[in-house]
Amino acid sequence: MHPHLFPTITLFLIIVTITLIYCPTSLRADNGNYLTCEAPFNCSNLVNLNYPFWASNRPSYCGHPSFQLDCSSNVPRINITTMNYRVLEINNSSRTLKVARTDYLDTICPAALVNTTIDNNLFSYVTSDDTNLTLYYNCLTPLAALPSPVFIQFNCSINNTNFINYYIPSSQTLLTISSICNYWVNVPVLLSAVPTAITSDAVIAAIDSGFMLEWDANNSQCDTCLKAGGLCGSDPITTSTFACHCTNGTFTSGCSAESTTPQQLAKLELT
Repeated sequence: MHPHLFPTITLFLIIVTITLIYCPTSLRADNGNYLTCEAPFNCSNLVNLNYPFWASNRPSYCGHPSFQLDCSSNVPRINITTMNYRVLEINNSSRTLKVARTDYLDTICPAALVNTTIDNNLFSYVTSDDTNLTLYYNCLTPLAALPSPVFIQFNCSINNTNFINYYIPSSQTLLTISSICNYWVNVPVLLSAVPTAITSDAVIAAIDSGFMLEWDANNSQCDTCLKAGGLCGSDPITTSTFACHCTNGTFTSGCSAESTTPQQLAKLELT
């Protein structure tokens, strides 16, 4: 090999190495995904929605696989760990949403007695806003025989059997009532919605008002994508991994230099 070829080969290897390190891996080399996901979408009574949400009128690669909305009713719904929730509000700035359990809509006698569950990898309660109401079901002893605070008694018919049930706002009787009731269900509500009137209607209204969740749908990767001028989404092939849709293609993270406008590049240099 001629000696003068060594500098050329070395320069080529340096360029390839820098390209692999600093240029995002391309998943698709056109802007079709960007154009499809660019415009926000509406779902029932919620408008101007975008990542991480998607629906039947929105390709799944525009959102996160776990954030599909059901827009078939007046209020959108989302399924979280096999439990359905009505989506009352979405705030993209704070990455929070307000949801309410669908099985408790206008009732405190659901078909199944199950505690509220969320996917802790994707969601967390907004502890400054949320608290739990505890409802006790299938109780064996009338509370009138116990030293009790103010409470409400309500009846539910499950499998054609009537049960006596209670809501007690005080936590002081938790151990006492837990020992005489077969089931108790924790239902999150807003702190500001905790009923001051101890009535069934007040409890139902508090539950129907919903509670707050904060989401993490690859937030740090999404921030990087947005900063580079892209749109957050998912891999159009597998739809299970994060992807950044840019004006010149879809990438695993960020955007390639060709898709960054001079204004965006100046912003990147300043930050």
